[in-house]
Amino acid sequence: MSDSLTPHRAWATRLACALFAVTSAISSSCLVDADHRCGSHQVLQGDLCACETGYGLTGNQCLACGANEVGSLTGCDCAVGFARGDAGQPCSASGLGQVCAQDADCTDPSFSYCASASQNGYCTRPDCTSSADCTSDYSCNQRGARSFCQRPPTGFGTTCQSSADCAGFEASYCESLSSHSCLQNDCKTDPSVCPGDWGCCDIALLGQSLCLPAGELDAGQCPAGGTLISGSN
Repeated sequence: MSDSLTPHRAWATRLACALFAVTSAISSSCLVDADHRCGSHQVLQGDLCACETGYGLTGNQCLACGANEVGSLTGCDCAVGFARGDAGQPCSASGLGQVCAQDADCTDPSFSYCASASQNGYCTRPDCTSSADCTSDYSCNQRGARSFCQRPPTGFGTTCQSSADCAGFEASYCESLSSHSCLQNDCKTDPSVCPGDWGCCDIALLGQSLCLPAGELDAGQCPAGGTLISGSN
């Protein structure tokens, strides 16, 4: 193992490592200590390395985000109020996520549908056939009469030490074992609360059911021995 620890590819991998450490011998490939340094553009977050603000995780490197972008565990996503026309294009101003009460409020023809939400409606792209049709970190929700690109839970991925730091977000549960980030929980009784094609994973060792992006599932299986709840994704 080198003296520079690279971050894990996604939250699910980090959680699996942490749970492995809890239930068996501690794995040095999952955890770091004071004798190890994080790699380039990484900071120590809890017991793991994470990308600095303004950098996104691509492969096992933290790469700088461009204009109108914010870092995430899957690279660099467009900031609120910006979107890509197609994959690989720069983030430009758009009506994606604009607050709305009806379709007529959505003036950007690419995001002409007003999706209802727990607080306010928001403008987004209608009639998606898969999440590949959606921009930024939105995913395709095909459970209703009309499909649409659904935004992730508000606050998802926000750094936290306790659930008090996640108060007011849809992602109101702080996963403090490994990722120290706000996640959406309590989906077991109603997996449809998970956005788009996300899955609801019941993770016994956490005592929680969590909404996780499809990309966090391994061939459709939940991390850390979790159970995918029927009716999700």
